[in-house]
Amino acid sequence: MKKIILFDLDGTLLDMNFDEFLSNYFGLLLPFLSKRIKGDIKRYVFESTDFMINKIDGRTNMEKFLSKFSELSGSEKSMIYNSFIEFYTHEFPKLSFLGRPKFQARETIIKLRESGVGIVLATNAIFPLLAIEERLRWADLEAALFDLITHMENMHSAKPHKEYYLEIMEKLKVKPEEVIMIGDDMERDILPARALGIDSYQIGKDIEIKNIYKLI
Repeated sequence: MKKIILFDLDGTLLDMNFDEFLSNYFGLLLPFLSKRIKGDIKRYVFESTDFMINKIDGRTNMEKFLSKFSELSGSEKSMIYNSFIEFYTHEFPKLSFLGRPKFQARETIIKLRESGVGIVLATNAIFPLLAIEERLRWADLEAALFDLITHMENMHSAKPHKEYYLEIMEKLKVKPEEVIMIGDDMERDILPARALGIDSYQIGKDIEIKNIYKLI
């Protein structure tokens, strides 16, 4: 019997056009940060995010992001952190109109929990927990439904790197054959997990949400 099921969020449990989300996200974020930080904010965000994803050196993703952003902008890490937290607290919820619950996602998660299987929200760890909890609300889900949520404060790696999946398994003390990965993105969700021996299914192609409980 499988012990753990990993679920991606965007496109899997949350119905959202990610390109539309990013456009609106930066439409709010850039003017907000420009009032606090001077320079090419968009470049700082993109380069810091790329560094965070691809530099695996023992630091948390948050630590890597803040370090790079501070280096590029010349701003103090504490000020950068507080600015982003203020954004995610007050501005980010304005994007809720972009996300909708996936049909039968909540019912499936509850049924899986009742079966005794562990549930992980394996969303890419490039946002703070505050932002992920907000997106969960858009999906009609809450953090308490998950045994682990991956975010930039508690992870040291990110998709599509194998270290991301290895870190989750290490945290939960499980082996690849005890894990299932459910996601919508072949490059980030499916192929890296399969390379480690994790049974992985692309939502809407390999399996539908309502049938996931049959895998265990």
